[in-house]
Amino acid sequence: MGQEVQEGGLPAYWVSVPYVLGLSVLTEVVAILTIGLVRGWGEVAPAWIPVIGGRRVRPLAAVVPAVLGGLILTFLFTGVPLGGDRELALYGVIDTVEYTNGVWDALAMVCGTPLAAWGPITIALAIAYYRRRVRGVAAG
Repeated sequence: MGQEVQEGGLPAYWVSVPYVLGLSVLTEVVAILTIGLVRGWGEVAPAWIPVIGGRRVRPLAAVVPAVLGGLILTFLFTGVPLGGDRELALYGVIDTVEYTNGVWDALAMVCGTPLAAWGPITIALAIAYYRRRVRGVAAG
């Protein structure tokens, strides 16, 4: 969709379809857990969860995975421009993708920018969650 032809081609459907579906499910799960940092159900485990249902969630049990996940998301989706259409990413130096025109490039930028912001936002939410929960325990 708007990308210049790359050598190597695309992987087979039996590889790419489960990969994309798996990433979609993983992304939705992480997004829902991130929402738990700002909603009330992130403070008390839902009653339908075996063993821990109805109990209060310890602040560090939510904050530590959220900060680690935020760091992983930050490193995964943030590339450092090196110049010459190359970026330094978590998995090495990569060539940037060329698009057929500026509209496709703008669309890719609009769709990709929230991914780069997801990690730092998750870390900020984890810090706010921790402050809210610890202050609430100290005051109460």
